[in-house]
Amino acid sequence: MYARDRNTPGYVCPGTSDKPCGQPIDWTLPYRDPDTGLVNTDSKSVDHVIETQDGGPLTDIDNLASVHLGCNSSKGAGRRHEREREQQPTPSTVVITIDPHSV
Repeated sequence: MYARDRNTPGYVCPGTSDKPCGQPIDWTLPYRDPDTGLVNTDSKSVDHVIETQDGGPLTDIDNLASVHLGCNSSKGAGRRHEREREQQPTPSTVVITIDPHSV
């Protein structure tokens, strides 16, 4: 999959639908910086074009795209927060009336 995208002339990271990227991918950049040990968010990553949680195929090559790790991570975080919002109960108002004569 990386080979397909790497060999495509002018291939750039598509980013996400909310936050397009358009920057080239450095195919040689390691996942972790060898000097600092920190994760390189500009390193390559694989993204599912149609998310598996939305019914996209897990391993279909046509559903996979090379993206920056940072672009892919931000997309996942956004989807996770979206799911959490959908799962939260809708706030409701409860009115309690107390008869002062019965206390």
